[in-house]
Amino acid sequence: MLCEPRAARFPCRNKQASSDPRRNDRSRMVQVHLPGAAFGHALRLARRRCTAYPALAMILSVLGIPETPLNLFLMLMIGGTIMYFATSGLSYMIFFVWGRERFHPGYKPKPEEIRSQMKWAIYGTFGNAVLTAPLHWLIANGYSQAYWDPMQYGLPYLLFSVVLYLAFTETWIYWAHRALHLPVFFRHFHKPHHKWRATTSWASMAFHPMDSFVQALPHHLAVFLFPVNIYVYFAMLGFVMLWTVMIHDRVSLVKLPYVNYTGHHTLHHWYFTCNYGQFFTFWDRAMGTWRDPEAAQRDGSVPEGVLR
Repeated sequence: MLCEPRAARFPCRNKQASSDPRRNDRSRMVQVHLPGAAFGHALRLARRRCTAYPALAMILSVLGIPETPLNLFLMLMIGGTIMYFATSGLSYMIFFVWGRERFHPGYKPKPEEIRSQMKWAIYGTFGNAVLTAPLHWLIANGYSQAYWDPMQYGLPYLLFSVVLYLAFTETWIYWAHRALHLPVFFRHFHKPHHKWRATTSWASMAFHPMDSFVQALPHHLAVFLFPVNIYVYFAMLGFVMLWTVMIHDRVSLVKLPYVNYTGHHTLHHWYFTCNYGQFFTFWDRAMGTWRDPEAAQRDGSVPEGVLR
């Protein structure tokens, strides 16, 4: 196996206590109330505490907050909400307010539509935090194969694990997304996200909780199936959130072959039956569900201004 047994990888979880009470005191995570050096010392203690301690739980430890599922939920809910309003709000201001004449000259704000998108985003964030908090708790308590040191398995495996991670999540999300378009699942879970054919940045996280959970699940499952560096894991989660905002602003700043860039997802919202992938188009191409935004723009099959 690539990973050591749990007891070996997580000595801090070993139930055999030291006979030296001072050593036991030092092994506990201290609550931090002082800035500067004390904060840095606590951060180092938290990072050394376990070889695969996720950043979310580490933050709680540094702040002296118990790593309970409830606290993890609150961290996910608050953090997710802040990220949504920060990233989607900035994108909306850039492309639909400050740069409207350049990027969306025909756009007219609809306050009721924006409020609906925000409502679904908050509801989806709440539900997703409820559903993913137990997974983060399992990772925090050493039940996954996440690890800290990028070189623990060497550079070749680190690079291979990124490719494996992308292949696994891409495959899951393509087929899960297609399944969500089956009438029974679409009606109950995916329909709220497709209320808007011409999306704005505020629609980026406007999902039913089960919808967003199913599509986010492979990112969390990956760390249980094979060793994943914790930096890779959290970088992917952060990038997915940014990517979700980018593909809903309807502005294709970068058009790369085989990348499921913004224009592809714009067509997905317009037609419902194409471009189900996450980052890439190879599953869409292989299964005959790929639709080229460049061709759609040339032949005028979508109204002017939808694709940018």
